Amino acid sequence: MNKENNVSEYKIGRTTYIVTLVFNPASKEHLTDILQRLINRECEEMLGESGQEPEKQAV
Repeated sequence: MNKENNVSEYKIGRTTYIVTLVFNPASKEHLTDILQRLINRECEEMLGESGQEPEKQAV
């Protein structure tokens, strides 16, 4: 982690995640809640609402 600007780079499989640490002391939401929401949103965008990849959805 680069402590000067709070940026981390993580490689999971063939995907590289660049994470910037930002702290809001007034926030009422936990980090785990934020990450779960972001992961869920990305999965929905990638797979569509049916949970299948778009090219495999029934017509």
